[in-house]
Amino acid sequence: MRERLGETLEYVFQEVGVDLKMTAPAARAVVEHILSTPQSPHVFGAYYDLVFALERNDLELAHTLAKELSQRAPADSVAIISIDELSALQQDRYRRLLMSGMDYAVAPGAELMQAYREQLSEAMSLLEVGFPEMAAEVRALLREIVVAAGPEDPKALTFDGASSYMMWGAILLNARGQKSVLDSAQALAHESGHNLLFGFSASGPLVENADDELFSSPLRADSRPMDGVFHATYVVARMHQTLSRLLGSGVLDEEQTSSARADLATHRRNFELGDRVVRDGAKLTEVGVSAIEAAREYMLSVA
Repeated sequence: MRERLGETLEYVFQEVGVDLKMTAPAARAVVEHILSTPQSPHVFGAYYDLVFALERNDLELAHTLAKELSQRAPADSVAIISIDELSALQQDRYRRLLMSGMDYAVAPGAELMQAYREQLSEAMSLLEVGFPEMAAEVRALLREIVVAAGPEDPKALTFDGASSYMMWGAILLNARGQKSVLDSAQALAHESGHNLLFGFSASGPLVENADDELFSSPLRADSRPMDGVFHATYVVARMHQTLSRLLGSGVLDEEQTSSARADLATHRRNFELGDRVVRDGAKLTEVGVSAIEAAREYMLSVA
C-alpha cells in the first residue's frame, strides 16, 4: 500500500507540484519517507483529500494538504485513541472517509474509554499468547484504533466497527460493541482483516461486480455489493481461525471456552452462507480467487 501511495503521489507532484508549491526535493522527501517507514492513516487520507481538492480545482486546500503530507509524523506503533482526542481536521476526515458520516458515533467519555482501552489491551495480550501470528499481523497492519461509542439504547441504530481503503491502517471500534475481552480479540482480527484485503487490492479489485449489483450478506440485514459480501465472508473465516487457535492454545478460561465454541458455530454458518453467495454471484479477479480459496481451505481443514 505504501509503494502504491508513493508511486501515485510522485505522479501527482510531477504533474502539479508547482501549483502545490512543492519543490522537487521536498516532493521526493515525502515519497521516500512513505516508502521507507509505516505511515499514519492520515497520510493516506490526506492523499485522497488532495486528489478530491484537485478535482474541484481548490488549489488553496490542495496546497494545505500537500503541506500536511510534508509534516511526516512517526507512526511506528499502534495507537488507541478516543475520537475526541483527534484534531478537528482528523475527526472530520475520519467521519468522511472512514465512517461515512455516522453521526451516531460519539466520544466514549473518560470512564468508558479507560475501561475499553484496558479491554483492548487484554485482548491483544490474549492474542499474543494464544495466537501470536495474529497479534503480529494486527500490529503490522494497524496504526490507529479509533474508539467511539454507539447509542446506549439497544434498539437504536449503531455500529460495531469500520475501516476504509482511504484510511488504510485505521479501524474504528465501538466501545459498547464488545462485551468481553474475547469479543474484542475477535473484533481486532475482524477489522484488521479488512485492512489486509485492502492491501491485497492495492493494484486492482478483488471482485469485478458493479457496485449497484446487490446481494445478501451473512453479517448485514441489508443487501450489499459483492465486494462487501466478499469482505464479510473472508473476515468471518478469520474470526473462526482466531477462536480455533485460542481454544487450541489453552489460554481461555471456562467461560471464554464456552463462548468461543458457540461463536465458532455461528462463524461457520455465516461463512457457509456468505461463501454460497460468492460462489453463485461473484466475478472474481485472480487475487480475489487466491484470497477466498485460502479462507475456504482453512474452513475445510477444521471441518
